[in-house]
Order: sequence, then C-alpha cells, then structure tokens
Amino acid sequence: MRILHVSQNYFPSVGGPQYTIKHVSEKLVSYYGDEVQVCTTNSLYNPEAKLFKKIVPAVETIGQVQVNRLPFNRWHYPLIEVLGKVYGKASGNPLPQTITKHRWELDSPAIKDMMAESNADVIMATTIIYSFSDYPLWRLKTRNAKPFVLYGAIHLHKALAENSTLIKRAKACDCYIANTDFEKDELVGYGVEEDKIVTIGTGIELDDFSTPTEEVKLFRQKNGIHETEVLVGFIGRLVKGKGVAILIDAFRKLHAENKKVKLLLAGGTTEYVPEIKRVIEEEKLPIILIENFDEKIKPVLFNALDIFVLASQSESFGVVFLEAWACKKPVIGSRMGAIQSLLSEQMDSLLFEPGNAESLKAAIQLLVGDLNARNFLGNNGYNKVVENYTWKKVVEKYRYAYQLGIRNFKSNTKKSLV
Repeated sequence: MRILHVSQNYFPSVGGPQYTIKHVSEKLVSYYGDEVQVCTTNSLYNPEAKLFKKIVPAVETIGQVQVNRLPFNRWHYPLIEVLGKVYGKASGNPLPQTITKHRWELDSPAIKDMMAESNADVIMATTIIYSFSDYPLWRLKTRNAKPFVLYGAIHLHKALAENSTLIKRAKACDCYIANTDFEKDELVGYGVEEDKIVTIGTGIELDDFSTPTEEVKLFRQKNGIHETEVLVGFIGRLVKGKGVAILIDAFRKLHAENKKVKLLLAGGTTEYVPEIKRVIEEEKLPIILIENFDEKIKPVLFNALDIFVLASQSESFGVVFLEAWACKKPVIGSRMGAIQSLLSEQMDSLLFEPGNAESLKAAIQLLVGDLNARNFLGNNGYNKVVENYTWKKVVEKYRYAYQLGIRNFKSNTKKSLV
C-alpha cells in the first residue's frame, strides 16, 4: 500500500500526533512493507506558535520513511494579532473566524500541492484543526482524488457549534480515527457517521521502558530522593495547559502536611518554566526540574516515579499514561472527556475533579499512604497496555482504517456517478 501521511510537525518535533505518526509510519513499513511518505512543515514547533526553528534537510529518510519538510506562511501572524486588538477595542468583539483561521489553521500552498499531486493509495492527516484536513472538500478538483482518512486528535472538552469547521471536516473524510470511545460518541452526536469512525488511540513499545534497577536507584540518589520518600511526577511539555500549575498547587498543599513527598517535573522548556523556577527558589519546595532531557533517560524518569500525574483539562488521549503504565506506575488524571474514557477509576488509576487542586491533592495523598494500592493500579495499567496498546495491535487497526477509508471512497464515488 502506498500511503501519504500529512502532519503539522514531525520528528524531531515533540507532541502526541508527532509521536504517533512517526511510529505508525515506520511500523507500516517494517510490519507490512508499505511505502510511506510524510508531508509536514519545516518547523520544530507547531506552525501557529510564535516560536519558529527550521528543521533541515527539506527531504530526508528516517526509518525507511521519506519525510518532506515544506515551508508555510507566517508573515501575517503579527498583522492579525494587531488587527485583533484594534478591532476588539473598537467593537468589543473578536475578529471574525474568516480572518482568525489564517492565524491558526496553517497556510502552506506547498503542502496542498503535494497532497493534490500524490500518487498514494490513501492519504491520512492529523490533526483536525489544520487546513489540510479540508482535502475532501477540494480533492475532486484535482486530476487524481484520493481516499482520505483523518486522525482528528480532537479535544472535545467544550461544546462545538453545529456548523463548526471541525465537524465539517470530520463529516467529509472517508474514515475518521478517534483516540477514545468518548471522542467517537461525541462525534456521532454531532452527526458524523458512526460506521466510518474507528477507535484506536496510540501505542507503545513495552521493552523500551525496561530499565535496570540500579539506574533507577542511582537517579533517585543523585536527586536526593530517600527510599522512604514518595516521588510524584509529571513528564511532558512544561506548560500550564498540561496541568503543571495545578499540580504544583496541589503539591504545595500536600507538602505542607507531608514532608516525605517530592515532585518531579521533566520536559521541554517553555515560557512557563521561569515560573516553575521562581516557585522552587522562593518557596523552597522540593521540586526536581529537568528541562529538555534526552529521550534515552525517559524510561529512568518514569521508573523512578511512585505516582504519575497528568492534571491537564484538555486531552484527546494521553500517551504519557501508557508510558507510566508500561513501568507499572499508578496514574492520576482529570475526571473528564477522553481521559475519563481511557482511565478506569480505581482499577488502573484515580481521577480528580478538573481544575480542583484540593481534589488532586486528595487523590495523590491517598496513593502516597498506600503502597498496595499503587501496586494494584500500576499492574492493572500494565495489563491494559498489553491487551490494547502495543504497536502491533495499534498499527493493525490503523491499516484497517485505511482500507475502510478506501472502500468508503470508492463506494461514495460510484454513488456520485449514478
């Protein structure tokens, strides 16, 4: 099968969709012998971000996958931001979506051209917020329209308007890949055909998280973590949106009552990191901050934890839960949406009320004082990964979704000709 994957970013860019697309792309080649190309931007950061760092070369082969890094337009971003402030002050309203979409949806004629000229058997794109997801709406104007599968990775923590661009895109594709059943059910409620939605999620390689006990002990010793102390942690992008702020707040309350608890925050540097450093320096909280760590030490970080927390209020899945479970660690997440759909409360995890630091503190506190509960939840989480989220199983489902998309495209094309 010839496959074109379209994504806003690709390795070495970091993020959930980037992680999934890289693994799926390479494993389709190694498991099935498929021919896979990737079409993406040339930026290390999301295309709508203020930060920009160009990735070179423009074309390279990674894991037998040809990666094409294409330019996109950014010159208009400051103009739209200034216009928004002026318009808002004058009218009291935000700019119309017809204008703001050019700030957030990705403007890349080069990506559009590559999709239009592709000779692939199927095109799959992620994520749904970007304009390349409109491909089904203009593909019939090309010489050789292709089946289109959309891995939406959509955050549905807030209600969408019935005429939402995101819903239009989900309805237009030939097959939609959902991360969780929550996402699938929500889209069906918005009128997306249930039969074309496939729930998959993402995958993990369990062996990648196997770490010698001595390395874990050495890490804890180097960071001053005593055997009797409990290490709570978050590993991911160090931004408020990932729940780092509320985790620090909950930890602050917990540490006031229990001095045998420490917090690990590890991930890529962001504009929020100076605030984390301020808290550490001024409040003298026992927070271990590790910025921009080498991926090779990720297994050590997860295995060194006693409890993993993702306090984000908006996720489409949460691969970090799988990574923690791979190390048999208990996890805590928000009681909402996709997270609640992925986690099984009191079986492999605990849930807390979104945005409520006291609720999060109580959940952490429960596990801090109960080693048996930590082991029970961690072992059940590991078993869930084995049963549902190994790459062999995930990639098999992806390939099924592509075949479903091809069948639906051919069927719809025949109907339109009648």
